[in-house]
Amino acid sequence: MTASKSKIEFLPQEDWEKTPFGKFLKWLLTVGRYIVVFTELIVILAFISRFKLDRDLTDLYQLIEQKQAIIQASVDFETDFRFLQKQLTSIQGLRKEQLKTNQLLKEISDLTPIDVSFSNLTITGDKVEFKATALSEAGLATFIYNLKKSPSFTNLNIDSLSLGSEQGVGISFSLNSQLIK
Repeated sequence: MTASKSKIEFLPQEDWEKTPFGKFLKWLLTVGRYIVVFTELIVILAFISRFKLDRDLTDLYQLIEQKQAIIQASVDFETDFRFLQKQLTSIQGLRKEQLKTNQLLKEISDLTPIDVSFSNLTITGDKVEFKATALSEAGLATFIYNLKKSPSFTNLNIDSLSLGSEQGVGISFSLNSQLIK
């Protein structure tokens, strides 16, 4: 007869799985390994993504350097452009003033009678000062009347009036007025 085979058990026959430590150990061996594998997977992905992020950062630094070089290269052009822009604005303002002055001189010429001659005509801002000589009282009266009727002049003021001048005959006068814009 043959001898009966005996079973050899390597695990103890105790109910260790039912103790709190046993339950924790069983959970740790089953679920814990998935947690460890998942954590290692996240670490590996972070490690691999670092290479891509480093490359992106390097590309951004290079792009910034290129754009800074472009800006530095165009600084002189920008300075010249702004300077010319200011000059053009100044020129346009002066041309408008010149046009107004030309129109004012034409109007004064139209208002002036033949026997009135100017020795000095000063236009500053919104003031006009006339220093002139009229050959007759009628010429002086006509000139003052024309200035009063003109829509461009207001606040007429005669500063001085004298008969005869050092140069000869006539009525010398000095007159100032405000300009209406």
